[in-house]
Amino acid sequence: MFGSLWLAVLLPIVFMPVVYFAGRSLGKKVSWVALIPLLYSTAYFASLLGGVAENPVGEYITWLPGIVFGLYADSLSIPIALTVSVLGVIMAIYSNAYMDHSIHEQYHHQENPNAHATYYALYLAYITSMLGVVLSTNLFEFYFFFELMIIPSWALINVYGSGEREKIALMYLLWSIVGAVVFVTGALSAYALTGSFEISALASLAGSQYAGFVVVSMMMGLTVKMAMLGLHVWLPFAHAEAPTPISALLSPAMIGLAAYAIVKMLLPISGVIDSNFTLMFLWGFGTMLYGGLMVMSQTDIKRLLAYSSMSQMGYIFIGIACASTMGVTGAMMHYISHGLGKAALFLSVGTVMHQTGIRDIRQLGGLADKMPITAMAFLIGAMSISGIPPTVGFPSKMMIYMGAFGPGIGAISGNFLLALAAILSTALTVAYTMWTMRRIFYGPLPDHLKDTKEAGWVMTVPMILLCLLSILIGIYPRPIIDPLMEVVAGLLA
Repeated sequence: MFGSLWLAVLLPIVFMPVVYFAGRSLGKKVSWVALIPLLYSTAYFASLLGGVAENPVGEYITWLPGIVFGLYADSLSIPIALTVSVLGVIMAIYSNAYMDHSIHEQYHHQENPNAHATYYALYLAYITSMLGVVLSTNLFEFYFFFELMIIPSWALINVYGSGEREKIALMYLLWSIVGAVVFVTGALSAYALTGSFEISALASLAGSQYAGFVVVSMMMGLTVKMAMLGLHVWLPFAHAEAPTPISALLSPAMIGLAAYAIVKMLLPISGVIDSNFTLMFLWGFGTMLYGGLMVMSQTDIKRLLAYSSMSQMGYIFIGIACASTMGVTGAMMHYISHGLGKAALFLSVGTVMHQTGIRDIRQLGGLADKMPITAMAFLIGAMSISGIPPTVGFPSKMMIYMGAFGPGIGAISGNFLLALAAILSTALTVAYTMWTMRRIFYGPLPDHLKDTKEAGWVMTVPMILLCLLSILIGIYPRPIIDPLMEVVAGLLA
């Protein structure tokens, strides 16, 4: 149980009491204590990145007779876990200044060290739950971490959010529980059919007359978390009113884990997803198009990014619907590109809100000269989710579309026309990101913003790190893509 994988996953939650009691005296400085377990997890996952292709790592414990909990690190799970842990580190640093200001505003500029202590304790539990979801080998274990993921994120919105945070947190909680219940219905059905909770046992359902029910149940539960069209009602409210560092984890990291779970669990049940390509593609395309159009109508800069996340989940879903090595690998790469790019966007608009006190985009403009680092971070984040080189979004979207087009263009079919419409709709992402940048950072500078200054290093360095990672992986993605393609090919075999 105390092997390195278990330690990397559980150390953040083990640090919860340490961080809580230290935070009561340290206040915002406790963020540096919270970094200790997050840095360990990040360093450990990074050390595995190059070796798990040849030597996957698995660590197992027996919980009950016949139920074995395990953590398994391979070329599919490690890039996702590393993305979560890197974002966890970066958001913890950013939270030092952002949450200090937010807590001061919430408590009318009075010191409240308990607020910092509770925030970082919940934050560590949230990171552990996401890492557990990524590395679990058992459906019961996955469900445990999946449910655990809901609790700290609900509390962080309920206590530290803005606006009608209690009402919105309750909506988020109820939608999350409904999704989890639908998922567990499929999971229990799979257990009844296979006699095992092991995720690897799901592949044996291929050809079963009940395979469709299991896949649909589990997928519907996961797509609630993914905020697909029709199941997205909670997303614009929760992401808009959550504290910015939590929005930057909810949006790019957490909702994308549902797509990862679909790939890991449901793709091996051969014949179900690929036989419903057109239906899934239409759902993904509708999600992508609706989210993008809703972005264009927003005036709140955080709600705008929330709908953008919904749109990007449509791209990932299209990649999964292809049920091809190229398309699914592109979808998983887009998890990484969306994670880095959307986090950069959330942190940049969070910095604008922190420095100006404004979130209505109609009251902003001309800030590029005043906040050049923030403007640069927004631009690179926009490039990443738009698929513009040299960011990682370029290879991820290219692979999704290569998978969508399939074997070629020899025959003009309905599926080909769908793929063509999807690739042309990429222009919508470019349009809404660049139009938003124009409205925030360019044009005339309003009089009430003339004294605006760039944020301090605690907020700008995290944005710079996200931009550098997006560009570096975009320039040389092969250490991630090559082994990832091998694992995906094995899932589809």
